This record gives sequence, structure tokens and C-alpha cells, in this order.
Amino acid sequence: MASLINSRLILITIISAFLASILSAVYTLVEFNFSVKPELLKKANAIAQGIHDDVDLAITAGVPFDQIRGMDAYLDDTISKYPELTFIAVTDNSDVLYSVGQVANLDNVDNAAFEQNSARYLNASFGERLTVVANELPMLLPSFLKGSDQQQDDVYRLDLENEGLANSAVYVGLSSTYVQSQLTDIFFDIAIVLVAVLLVCFEVVMVVVMFYISGPLEESESILKRQIAGDFSVNENVPAHGAIGTFADRLNEDSKELQGRFSRLLSRLSTEQSKTMDNLRTIADKFKLQGRLGVKKGDIVDARIPLFVFSFAEELQKSFMPLFVAEFYEPNSWVSEDVMLGLPISVFMFVIAACTPFAAKWVDRWGQKPLFLLGLIPAIGGYLGCAFANDSVDIVISRGITALGYAVITISCQSYIAAVVTPENRAKGMAIFVGVLMTATMCGTALGAIIADRVGYQPVFLVSAALSCFAGLLAWRMFQGGVSGAKKAAGQKGGLKYLARNVRFVAVVICCAIPAKIVLTGFLYFMVPLYLVSLDASQSEIGRIMMIYSLIIIPISPIASGIADKTKKMRELVVLGTILSGVILISLYGEASLLKILLAVTLMGIAHSILKAPLIACALEASENTPEVGRTEVLGILRTSERIGSVLGPIIVAFLLSFYDFGQAMAIVGVGIVAAGVCTLIFLRSPSSSNTEEVSA
Repeated sequence: MASLINSRLILITIISAFLASILSAVYTLVEFNFSVKPELLKKANAIAQGIHDDVDLAITAGVPFDQIRGMDAYLDDTISKYPELTFIAVTDNSDVLYSVGQVANLDNVDNAAFEQNSARYLNASFGERLTVVANELPMLLPSFLKGSDQQQDDVYRLDLENEGLANSAVYVGLSSTYVQSQLTDIFFDIAIVLVAVLLVCFEVVMVVVMFYISGPLEESESILKRQIAGDFSVNENVPAHGAIGTFADRLNEDSKELQGRFSRLLSRLSTEQSKTMDNLRTIADKFKLQGRLGVKKGDIVDARIPLFVFSFAEELQKSFMPLFVAEFYEPNSWVSEDVMLGLPISVFMFVIAACTPFAAKWVDRWGQKPLFLLGLIPAIGGYLGCAFANDSVDIVISRGITALGYAVITISCQSYIAAVVTPENRAKGMAIFVGVLMTATMCGTALGAIIADRVGYQPVFLVSAALSCFAGLLAWRMFQGGVSGAKKAAGQKGGLKYLARNVRFVAVVICCAIPAKIVLTGFLYFMVPLYLVSLDASQSEIGRIMMIYSLIIIPISPIASGIADKTKKMRELVVLGTILSGVILISLYGEASLLKILLAVTLMGIAHSILKAPLIACALEASENTPEVGRTEVLGILRTSERIGSVLGPIIVAFLLSFYDFGQAMAIVGVGIVAAGVCTLIFLRSPSSSNTEEVSA
């Protein structure tokens, strides 16, 4: 009965919230329309009057009406300042002499109707407002779903009154869907913020639950089971967080007190009472009255929230980096514009590729926690460098400095996670690593675009620096000591030489890992923003479309990793994801559209969901045939190889864009990716692969 009541309450709450959202949207649309529309109509009148006066001045100065130089550029500059305008036209005897935008039908344009339309908004009753809104509410659908054509039902005409200019006028077209498009942007921005906040809350709540509930509960259960079995060992590190943690700590204190009493009893006995002491030691061995448990081994959650916060800070600028560089680019620079736009991404990835092998060795030597904290110094320095950059070269250098910190921090977190997971859950553990990065990517890309759209590009880097400091504080608090990511192997030098003989590992790296990163940086981070800008998409729209990639990966990647762990079909999933990536890029060939790029980003998220976690697990599995190389060094070599693809991605795409359009360039890259996937499939299935592995083992 209680569950039925709860279900009904939940259903009523959901329906009430849904209805409240609809009513709120209707009310907001009403207020926007009847507050903003009259002002837009007045602006159209003022713009038409300004153009009228400038044309009148030129004609009065003796310039022939049909020979006014620079008129088209003047109109183009005017309409670019006012996105609510759809066209501007200047006519002579009903013939369009100068125009910009898609000129509507100018026959029977009536200023009286325009003014009546304005008065309708100013003096309408609430019922009339609702009627208008009911007709305009469907226009809230995103423009990429309903097409790019806009209704142009508000046209203002202003006649030219100079002598000899009969039937000549200035026409200004006002978009009837401008208010709705602004509301659509606001709606999606709010939705993105809500989704990002939910994901951030999920990460925070998970850590809080682990710290204050599940962790102390597991420790309490462990202590009780030990004491029931007659084991009174003392745990040197009990998580005393919250009420449950206090309970676990109290249980542990009971064992300490019992051990203390036993020690005092043992100290009172003299050496002559050896038989009694032997009996007491037997009792001590049986009930572990002198037992001490070691330092707590790390857990995935220890690295999860610091990695999330730092990755979130790094991803804030991903949606606008090429556009940010374009603002500072100077035509007389030492490289072409196409190359310079992709250079910060390539330099960022190149520095990571160069530093990752060293970072892996540093992790094995000094540990994950110190390396994480040291990596924050160049990372924050690079963010500040971008925030105060004066030219595009400053941006490139600053991104390279940030890359050094990023390489150290990510490899330390990846090594930490790889060290605390079991071989049976390796794909699942790597899926958590990938999932944290994707969650941070989704939140950071979308919110960074919104922030940049509102306050500019450079303040975003200051936000990244502040978040990185917070990530360092979390890592200092949460990372555990005594966690090692290295296997005890006979030789640690020359790991690359040993792995080069491992055919499976080489095939996975060259034909799958590197192509996957070429697609990620070349397609998503470099080409998509430029592609969308060419389609007149706003910065917020770019961020929304790019975030879909991560939004798809977050739920699907754990499913794919679970399938990989159960079926042990690591290689098959990796090959499938690689081939799908190439096919998706080939599908971009042809006419450009927002819908096509939206679909491509969505499908790419699905393909990489299949690929990402199994790829790491497959590489680790393949490296087991090379016991001379430790786990952390394998991860370092894998990450370095991936970064090679990340460096090549923007360079390859920028080079192709110099000769082809976006669709053709992506199709060429896609053919190469499909070929790499097919080669991997053929190579891994060949008998020589297993034979070579046996020899190297």
C-alpha cells in the first residue's frame, strides 16, 4: 500500500512539474513577445531612417542614385550588426538597386499594417496575447529541426523624398522568429546547465556516499566479521567519516583496547613463566591479539573526483579554441591561417605525446599523488598564459605548457586506477576512467561555450585555473599512499623495444588507437567548430552539438565495457568501433547542413563508446605477452601513441581543407580510418600474429 502511494506521489509530482514547465514556457514567451517585439519594430524603423538619411545625403551631394560606391558593403555592415534583420533593400521604381540578405516580396508593403502590428503588441489584452503565443509557440523548435527558412512578415518601408526619385524606398525586413530563436538558445543553455549540474552532483554525491556511507559501512562489516570469527586485529586506517565511520572507529578501538590489555598482561609476566607466556602467545596467534592491518589500499573513487574537476577545467575551452586563435591571427604571420588555427591543438597533443613516457616513469618512481600536485604548476601557468595572451603565438606556447601538466596528471590518475582494479574488472575500471573524462568533457565543452558566449573567451581560462587549484586540493586530500602502478618486472628499460615485438599490441596501437585520436582531434575538436561557424551557428550552438559526443559516451561506454568483460571480445569491439568511425566521416560527403553534422557527432559518440574502454583493456591484455614491461609503462606508451594521432588529426584536416571542402576532407579521412580497421581485423586474425606472440613471450 505504501509503495502504491509513493508511486502515485512520484507520478503526480512528475506530471505537475511537466505542466508547470509548459505554463512557464508559455508565460515567458508571452512576456518576451509583448515586451521585446515593440522595441524591435522601433529599431527597424530607426535603421530604415538611418539608411534613408545616408542615401539622401549622397544624392544631395550630387552622387547618382544608381552609382553610390560601397553601398553594398555599407548595407552588409549594417545587417551584420543587427541579427534580428533578415534583409535590407533600396529600390528605384520598384527595382531592387541595392540589397543584402534574402529579399522578400516587396509588393503591397503597407506601413500602416506595420504600425498596426506594433500597436497590437503594445495594447493587446492578455487573451489576445495568449492567442498570438499559441500560434508562435511551435516556433520554439530548434532551427536545425525545422529548417533554416524564416518567415519575414514584418517589413518596413521608408520612401525616398528626393526630387526625381518617385517610387524609390528603403525596405527593412524584421525576422518574425527572432524572439523565438533567442528563447530557444536560452532554453538550451538552461537545459545544458541543468544536465551539467546533475552530472557534477552525481560525481560529488558518489564521493560523499563513498566517504560517509558505503566506505564506513564496508569497514564496519569487515571489523564485525573479523571479531565474530575471533580475529581482533587492529586496522591502522579506519575511515572515521560521519556517524557510520564513528561506529566503525569505535569497533576498531575495542580491538585496540583488548590488545592493550593483553600487552599489559604479557608485560607483567616474568621470564620464568615461559609456559604461561607460550600459552598466551598461542591465544594471541589464534585471536590475532597482536595483529595490525596495513595501510588502506587505494580505490577508484580516490582519483575520480580530482580527475573530474581537472578535466572539467581543461575542457572548458575545447568548443572555441580555433575561433579564439582566429581572433589573434595576423595575416603576416609565419604560418597560414588554416595551419595556425589547428596549431594549438597539435602542439598540445605533441607535448603530451613527448612527456607521457617520462610521466609514466616519474609515477613509478615518486608516486601518483606527488606527480598530480606537481602537474598543476604548468597546467595553471598555461591557463593564465592564454588568459593574458597578446597574439596567437602566446596561445600556442601557453597550450604547450598546459599540456605538460595535463600529461602528468592524467597518467598519474590512469596509473592509480589501473593499480587498484583487478584483472577481471580491467575493462570496467578503464571505463570509469573514460567515463569521468567524458562527463567532464560534456560539462566543460557545453558550459565553456556558454561562458564564452556571454563574457568572452579569455575569462574562461581564469575559471580553468581556479578549478585546477581546487582539483589539486581534492587530490591532496583523497589520494592514498602505498599504491603502485608498476609490475615487478626484471627489466624496466627498453619497454618500447620489447613491445615493438608484440604484434597484437602494435596492431592495436597503429591501426586503432592512433586513428581514434585522429578522428577525435581532427574531426570533433578542430573541424566541427569551423564547420558550424561556416553554417552561421552561434558559440552556444557549437557547444551544444559538441557536448552530444560526450553525452552519448557516458551511458553507453559502461555497457560496452561490461559486454567486453563478459564476452572477452576486446579485439572485435575495437575493430568495430574503428570501422564505424570511418564510415561516419564518409557520410559527411555532400551538402553541408546542421542536421548532418549533428547526426555525425551523435553516431561518432556511439562508435567511440564501443571503442574507448575495450581499447585500453585490449592493449593491457596484449601487453601481458610482454612481461618485461610494467603496466604503467604500457599505459604510458599507449597514451604516447594516442597523442601522436591527436597531433596528426588537426594537421591532416587543416592540410586537406586547403584543397577540399569540409565534406570531401572528412570523406578522405574516413576512407583511411576504415582501411585501418579492416587491416587490423585481417592482421589480428592471421596465424602469424599468435605465432609471433609466442616467440616474444
